[in-house]
Amino acid sequence: MLMKAIVAGAVAALGLSTAVSAATLNPTGYTFDAATDCGSFCYHDAGVFTGAGSPQPVTPFGELTDGVLGYAGWAVDGAAPWVGWTDSVVNIDFSFGGPFNFTRVDVGTTQDNLLDVVLPNLRVFSSNNGVDWLERWSLVTPPSDANNNPDLSTAPHVFLTLSGASFDAQYVRLEVRNQGGGYGPWSFIDEVDFTGGGVVGGVPEPSAWALMIAGFGLAGAALRRRTAAVA
Repeated sequence: MLMKAIVAGAVAALGLSTAVSAATLNPTGYTFDAATDCGSFCYHDAGVFTGAGSPQPVTPFGELTDGVLGYAGWAVDGAAPWVGWTDSVVNIDFSFGGPFNFTRVDVGTTQDNLLDVVLPNLRVFSSNNGVDWLERWSLVTPPSDANNNPDLSTAPHVFLTLSGASFDAQYVRLEVRNQGGGYGPWSFIDEVDFTGGGVVGGVPEPSAWALMIAGFGLAGAALRRRTAAVA
């Protein structure tokens, strides 16, 4: 019985090794299901293909993941860091090149006034094949004048946070939904940051290996003692 208990503890250590401390997870790329608006006003993503009407990429990373932050005033620097839409709903699909554990998503956004650029509502979905999606988290942002910022404000912009029970996935979809109902038509997004526990089924950390080795060593010692007792 002692041997079984020690071996079970070693196996448990192996399973726990896949849940490493929280870290930033970087996508390998992302796509939109709608082109950013390039009519009279064009707030496109210059670093990624976004569909018909969008430009060729000119930077190695998309503006949503390049680490370059805009300001609370979306018009600063000609709105260069921002991606904006008047579509009622836009889905952004992020690929991570393998299954990861996700615990949180932070979405950079801003608002100038309730008749123009307004903080959006958000939902997060997960998928392991990029086709079938399961809703994980949602965030409703009640429209409020308290969120207003001057167009040229150089204060930091806000991040909306989605979190809850963790999930494992290879693809994550961010749904950006404008407020509608007579509120401003624009939704603006800056950086999208992902936090999680590392690769699912990844190589155990050194501390986990040490626990497993110690567990198997104790199991071996118990087995030797049991064999000696029988003899």
